[in-house]
Amino acid sequence: MNRIMKGIGLLIILLFLSLYFSKYINYNHNTSVLTDAAIQQFEKDLKNGKKIIPSNYLPEEKNYNNRVCNIGRKASSLIEKSFNKLLRYSLRYLDDLNE
Repeated sequence: MNRIMKGIGLLIILLFLSLYFSKYINYNHNTSVLTDAAIQQFEKDLKNGKKIIPSNYLPEEKNYNNRVCNIGRKASSLIEKSFNKLLRYSLRYLDDLNE
């Protein structure tokens, strides 16, 4: 029974950490990179003396909000809250044992 609880606890910790850090990596939101076509257009506009507006050369942001994304965010939030409660309870329990 003790091995099962340790395994479940470890799985929950790993799942939480993977979701927690994936929120901060955010690899899809990199708008500062110019494509080759945007660089060529920039150089062409520069030669022609056109007014340079940086936002004209950045790719349009894609909208990733959909039902699956929202479910993932809600599940991540629920897991995060549950893990925090479990961790607080576990630490309180350990503190009570220590006293």
